[in-house]
Amino acid sequence: PLLQAEPKGAALDTAQAAKLKSQPSASLLLERNVNDGAGVLVQEGGTAEFEKTYIEHNQAGGVGGGIANFGKTSLFHTTVADNHAFFYGGGIFNAGILKVAESTVKNNDAVIGGGGIANGAEFIFRPDIEAGTVWVEKTEITSNEVVGFGGGLLDIGGDTTVKQSKITDNTAGLAGGGVAAALRSNLDLKEVKIADNDTLGVGGGMALALGAIANVEKSAVNDNKAGLFGGGVFNALAAVTFRDSEISGNWAGISGGGIFNVLGRVDLYSTKVSHNRSTFEPG
Repeated sequence: PLLQAEPKGAALDTAQAAKLKSQPSASLLLERNVNDGAGVLVQEGGTAEFEKTYIEHNQAGGVGGGIANFGKTSLFHTTVADNHAFFYGGGIFNAGILKVAESTVKNNDAVIGGGGIANGAEFIFRPDIEAGTVWVEKTEITSNEVVGFGGGLLDIGGDTTVKQSKITDNTAGLAGGGVAAALRSNLDLKEVKIADNDTLGVGGGMALALGAIANVEKSAVNDNKAGLFGGGVFNALAAVTFRDSEISGNWAGISGGGIFNVLGRVDLYSTKVSHNRSTFEPG
C-alpha cells in the first residue's frame, strides 16, 4: 500500500522502493502475536513495568497467558496467578528481557511447556520463538502445571538466572516437574529451593537435555518425584554442576532416585546426595 501512490513530480528510485517494501506494515505487527499475551502483550521495542499488581485469570490461545514479553518487562511485588496458555508460558512467556523480583507466579498452566514461566518456544506448525534473558530473584514459582515440559520454569536455548527463590509444588506431565532446560540453554541457580515437584516422566526436580548447561550453587533439590527416571535430577546430553548443594529425599518410579545421568556430565562439589529412593537400583 505504501507504493501505490507516488508523490507528484517525484519518482521513487529502486533503493527507496526496496526499503519501503522491507518495512513491516502495521497490520503485520498486529497479526503476528494475535493469540499471544492474553493479559498483557509487550511487543518488540516495548517496555512494561509492574509494581504491586495482580495479573490473573487470563487465557491465551498462543503463548503467555498472563504476559507475553517480546520487549523489556519487569515485575516487582507482583502476582501472576491462574492464567492459561495453550502452548507455552501459562503465567509468563519471554522472548525479550524479563526481570521478576519479590513476586509470585502461581497456579498457572500451559499445554506444551512452562506452566509458570517459559523462555523461548519451539513449534512444528508456526515459526520458533527465540528465547531471551530471564532474571528471577526472591520469587516463588509454585503450584503451576504443564502437560509437557517444565512445570514451574522452562528455558529453551536462552539465559535464565534464578536467585534466592523457591520453585515448589509444580507438576509436568513429561519432564521437569520443577525446572526444564534444553537446546544450549544457560541456567544459573543460586540459593534456590526446588522441592515437592512432580512429573509422570523424568526429572521430578530438574530435567536437562540436548546441550543445556546448568550451574547450581547453595541450593536444595528435595522431595521431588518422577514416575520414570531422575527423581531429583534427570540429565541427558547436557552438563550440570552442583556446588555446596543438597539433593535429598527424592523418588523415582524406575531408577535414579537422586540423579539419573545419560550421555551427559554431572559435577558435584561439596554437595550432599542422600536419602533418595527408587523402585529399582540405584536409588
